[in-house]
Amino acid sequence: MTDQQIQSGKSTEGMVDYNENSSAQLQLVLLLSPLVRNLVSSMDEPETEFKIVDYGCGPGINSIEMVKPAIETSLEKFGDQPIVVCHSDQVGNDWNTLFELVEGPAGYSHISNNIRTEAAIGSFYDQVASPASVSIGTCIFASHWLSQGIQLYSPETVWFADLEGDARLTVNRIAQNDWTHFLLQRAQELRSGGYLVVGTLGSVPDPSETNGIAASGRGIYHAIQAVAKAMVDDSLISHESLGSFLFSLWFMTDDEAKYALEQNDDLRNAFEICQISVEPAPIKADDIFKEHIDDPDTYAEKYVGYIRAFADSTLRTQLFSPNCNNSELLDQLMVEFYNRLSKLYVSETSKYACEIWHLTVVLRRK
Repeated sequence: MTDQQIQSGKSTEGMVDYNENSSAQLQLVLLLSPLVRNLVSSMDEPETEFKIVDYGCGPGINSIEMVKPAIETSLEKFGDQPIVVCHSDQVGNDWNTLFELVEGPAGYSHISNNIRTEAAIGSFYDQVASPASVSIGTCIFASHWLSQGIQLYSPETVWFADLEGDARLTVNRIAQNDWTHFLLQRAQELRSGGYLVVGTLGSVPDPSETNGIAASGRGIYHAIQAVAKAMVDDSLISHESLGSFLFSLWFMTDDEAKYALEQNDDLRNAFEICQISVEPAPIKADDIFKEHIDDPDTYAEKYVGYIRAFADSTLRTQLFSPNCNNSELLDQLMVEFYNRLSKLYVSETSKYACEIWHLTVVLRRK
């Protein structure tokens, strides 16, 4: 492996129109809501406040729906016990939109006068809350983002699942270190008897794939690779910039998620494993926008919106910016990329469909 470089930028900052293009994320939130209710129902009353932390909250709509069942069940079980809701994300998150939603008609601030809302600004790979203060923590569609931007020589792919050799080993090591560190921080923050619920994108065995693993969203990343390669061929971006570009992601298998909890003494002593599983999404697992397949224009619009929501900042700063000497040219390249991406989905439709496998991790603090 050559040309390895760790970048300082965070891949999740500056997400675009996320609330309008996160239906797959909301599906998982709604799927996990009954589980969160059951967990809160099983808990003992905290000594002071019932604290809920949503790690990697994003601009808000899914975070609000994730904490609501915990709020409602806490009120049902513990009455007037004060509730603290902490939304945690990076400085580049759209915090104004988040708190407008919290206070709006679909928010939770009106449910009780005993709710206090907080923000924890920074990485969830660092400390977010006071020791032993959190009753339940949730982390939805966020823990698959690595702690650092990754740039290494990977000319045939823009994502982890198709990496081979030293490149794959390097990113795998970073992913495992990040997961271990994330869990160690949560072990410090959860009170005894508290729960951590992680719902994210996972991977499953597939002998036909490069590394014997099929990862969620593989069609999307193959589409991005195809469009970017065509832009290289047309001399719009350099071969070098694409060859060193990689999304800073890792979607774990259930065995990978278990590994840190089984091998790290501190984690093994801190947590009881309630659930670690990877399952297909209960609806539209083979194509998140399959209901639009007979309308290629709408199908393409949905996919471009979804990709733009989570990938725009990464593509802009790490792939296209090195090819530009001014912001106007950068904007033009981004428009060209999305136009080409739309045309690809119109013409190829389900060839680049996004499949979803949900990784669910539920841990109880001993």
